[in-house]
Amino acid sequence: MEIICPTCNKSYNIPVERLPKKRASAKCKNCGQTMQIESSGVARPQNPVTSPVAFADGKSKPSSGHAILLDYPELQKISPDRVALDEIFSPNKKGSYRTSRNKLKVKILLAVSKVMDKLLNQGETVMRVGKGIAYYPTEILLGNGWLTMMYNHYAILATDQRLLFINVNLRVQRTTHYLFQMLYEDIKKMKRGLLGSLVFQRLKSKRRVFTGVKRFVSKELKDFIMEKKEHAVSEPREVLESICPSCHVPLQKGLHVCPSCKAAFKKPRHASLRSLLLPGLGDLYLGHRALGGLELAGSLIIWVYALASILSGQREALFVAAFVLLLFNGVDALLTYHMAKKSYMLA
Repeated sequence: MEIICPTCNKSYNIPVERLPKKRASAKCKNCGQTMQIESSGVARPQNPVTSPVAFADGKSKPSSGHAILLDYPELQKISPDRVALDEIFSPNKKGSYRTSRNKLKVKILLAVSKVMDKLLNQGETVMRVGKGIAYYPTEILLGNGWLTMMYNHYAILATDQRLLFINVNLRVQRTTHYLFQMLYEDIKKMKRGLLGSLVFQRLKSKRRVFTGVKRFVSKELKDFIMEKKEHAVSEPREVLESICPSCHVPLQKGLHVCPSCKAAFKKPRHASLRSLLLPGLGDLYLGHRALGGLELAGSLIIWVYALASILSGQREALFVAAFVLLLFNGVDALLTYHMAKKSYMLA
């Protein structure tokens, strides 16, 4: 396991079996500072300080990246070659990195750290991070879009090569289903809305809208992205937006099997047919348990009403019950089909 000194960022490879059961002290051979090593492999300074600590040579001092690790030692799990800490985090007027803005960024990075390492190309570095909720008008029009919003939360990573969007859960604790990318040269222009929205107008693809974006996040992202766009090639490459959740290779739309790793994907038509048969089954097939459970409960209520109408013997009530069943099932089938087509999900 890799242990990183929180003072000078020196890396040490230590066998897992040699990690302490609780906590142990160790002295860094590079800077001479003592650190506390946890059983998880996280190293913390024995005597945390807010001011820079001199190195062993008495001349050089830790960079801002080292100061960030002092305030957020949990970031030691993330490779410094993958994330430009100095670019992402900024101190307050007192020089401390312990701010609400930075805490949000730390939360995002920790939630996507495992997937991020697999997604990034060789030499690719994350320069900005943020979070938003993807806005899909179709889901709103189909009636229960407010329920599907819980599955539309995305971590937004702006790298030195492209934009990456990683689907995360509601509390931004882990990754969930969808992955896709956006090329800087495909972005025509960007807009920042008054209510925390971020709109991407693109040259060869449909526009993307994210709501619930913090104002400081949308400003940081827009400034960086527009700068990258100015230096991007004038003619956009082939737009491969979706990403395989198995081998993380960009793919064309409409595939059932990844041509690279041969992983099978869930089929939108299968999800739609399940919801047409019984609302909720399609969402359970897609792994949307909360939404599927609520829809199954709604189906139960409608079926009870339909059976009561049949037992009443009234023809008008029977027609109304049949219409309600067809409407409810049909709308849910369309909604499930749309959710399944957002990007690829492993079968």
